Amino acid sequence: MKKVLFSALLAFAFTLGNASNAELFSVNEQELNTEFAQLNELEAFVEANEGITASEINAENPLVANLETSGDVLGALASFGGEPPLGIPSFLWGCVLGVAGIAIVYFVADDRDETKKALIGCAVSTGVGVLFWIVYVLILGASGFLFF
Repeated sequence: MKKVLFSALLAFAFTLGNASNAELFSVNEQELNTEFAQLNELEAFVEANEGITASEINAENPLVANLETSGDVLGALASFGGEPPLGIPSFLWGCVLGVAGIAIVYFVADDRDETKKALIGCAVSTGVGVLFWIVYVLILGASGFLFF
């Protein structure tokens, strides 16, 4: 009986899920071809002018007029977050060393976000430790094998 009920529920779930997803996969092929044609023109231009950089291409050039790109990718990545101490993620500093790890990150990184990550790591580590001891006491304490 359980197998029949499970099979019926599974079949019902698949019919509901597939009923409304048809419009999600509709593709406007003409728009897609137009976009790829623009990219193909830009590729041909770059191949014809070997060694050209993105900064050398004129912004008014019709080949790059519709592109939405950032020329300063490395600058954007550098401003994304601070540098953790010794290249070790700040979350791990907080997890492994606790309050001492938070202090190390605070004084070395001089970045509020990195210190916050270390604090979260310390909180997660403490929470996991508390959960471990609660489970240890409840399971092993109730069975009479409680050893400290």
